[in-house]
Amino acid sequence: MTMCGTVFRYFGGVQVDMDFGIDYEKLLLELIHWLLPLTVCLLAEGVWLERRSRMESLARYRYGTDKRWWRVKFLRGLRFGISVGAILFCTAAAADMMSPRGIYTETRRAFLMWFFHFMTMLSLFMVLDLAGVKGQAPGALLLLEGLSFLAGILIGRFSMWTYGRWGMYFQSEWFDKRTGLPVSVILAVEAFMVALSYGAGRILLKKGGK
Repeated sequence: MTMCGTVFRYFGGVQVDMDFGIDYEKLLLELIHWLLPLTVCLLAEGVWLERRSRMESLARYRYGTDKRWWRVKFLRGLRFGISVGAILFCTAAAADMMSPRGIYTETRRAFLMWFFHFMTMLSLFMVLDLAGVKGQAPGALLLLEGLSFLAGILIGRFSMWTYGRWGMYFQSEWFDKRTGLPVSVILAVEAFMVALSYGAGRILLKKGGK
């Protein structure tokens, strides 16, 4: 089954039919499409974090404790990044308004998977920023995304555990029941990663890293 449209081109991920071999040119093109909105959102998040950093000392003093400051910053960072992502997704969905009802259902599923995956990227980004890895963080996360996806495709037995596939609707059981990744497991793991990132930030603060 092939799906087209702006949403699936940029938010659905990469379609790979292993039964007919890998078309590497098509695979790389679809991977670039997938990485494009992630790049825009991460860069916007980076600008937001940079502006916030200019007020860090005042913000910490106002919130009283580093733990409270981190909680507020973490939640606001998620909210800002998700807002940017939602705007991009809604723009893409608006271009597909004439799609059939069945495709609309799949669009919501694609958004759910992308949403959870992007939240993990935002969480990791904020921890890296807290650890002092600022300008390199977007590039590192995008590199992780692309290389882990390619590794999962080329080394099939490890594909379940390759991060780059997790947010892709086309790599899920919703799209391909035979070889797709289990959606409930992926969403649970990514929700845990968000919580783990928040906890990692608290540990960094406790150790006096920032």
